[in-house]
Amino acid sequence: MDNQPCTDGLRRESITWGRYKDQTLHEVLRDRSYCAWLLKQDWFRESYEYLHNRVRDYDPKVFFLRPYEGDSEDFVDRYQYFNLVPLAELRLDVVDQERACYDYYLRSVAALKQKIQERVDGCEVNPFDIKAPTGWLKRFETESGVSRDVFKTFLAAHELPNLPYIIEDIKKEGGIEYKGARSFIIAKANSVAQEQWWEEILRRRYGEDLGVQFKFENCVFDFVVIPTNTVFEAKLGLKDFNQKQYAKYRTVLDKYRVVYLIARDAVIVMERGHIYTTNPDAYRQYQHGIEDFVRPTPFDDLLKIFEVVEVDNLETVFGPGPENEKVDSKNKIETETT
Repeated sequence: MDNQPCTDGLRRESITWGRYKDQTLHEVLRDRSYCAWLLKQDWFRESYEYLHNRVRDYDPKVFFLRPYEGDSEDFVDRYQYFNLVPLAELRLDVVDQERACYDYYLRSVAALKQKIQERVDGCEVNPFDIKAPTGWLKRFETESGVSRDVFKTFLAAHELPNLPYIIEDIKKEGGIEYKGARSFIIAKANSVAQEQWWEEILRRRYGEDLGVQFKFENCVFDFVVIPTNTVFEAKLGLKDFNQKQYAKYRTVLDKYRVVYLIARDAVIVMERGHIYTTNPDAYRQYQHGIEDFVRPTPFDDLLKIFEVVEVDNLETVFGPGPENEKVDSKNKIETETT
């Protein structure tokens, strides 16, 4: 890669636009969905040919997959994800957290391979009918002390399939339809769509101050607005709240407020104990039902005493944007939390 600056300080790899402006090409290449979008843009191909070619030609999986050179027809021998490059041989610069991610990934995939081999050795009728692992993301956090969001980001950045996809491949080899991966795909698509919906709203309010998938220390925040000391986390529902994640965010950014963006109908300001929503009946009903939960979470215990505030438009919760200075700001987050 070219690292020689021009006389005006620009490099051929300089990023001069969009969400990665003034960042490195390395950061752009890690965002695989953004790269896919860039490759569809005529302006990118025509005006940034050098960068276009780098993005087009980059394949992160070459660092992790070893071509199988044997002659076995055995699935266990030839399956590409059972032939991953060992951590010690990885020819890719990774930070300590990413090393922890890959180490756990290697061990998890190796455990699947071992299960199959044990079933083969035990003469099982269908050795590929293995059970999907449960709680594997929680185990990763417990063992490594790293957020599962970092693990998910690592896999996405290098196009490594999550375990449900690998389980689907294994079961397919045994003629078994596995819906776990499909459910994962649907959930992921819903999550991405929801985050994009909230990003549009926050972008109108905060403009260039809005950071998206912002990385800091061992955390990846959905959204952050540094001038107002606010972290925004999008969740598909109240059950997706993660107590450990919340505690970590408060530890890492102790002066920041945490605001949860729930589904597409609520904004929860933790420090003020307010739930702003366009669907107040649903959230009051949830509150009333908490007493009957078999295992209420710490988040549920908090929600019981939160005040539900009905709003007609969730955008008003964030106050006036640069093009809408006359919006009633009595409920806006900055007023509530400063």
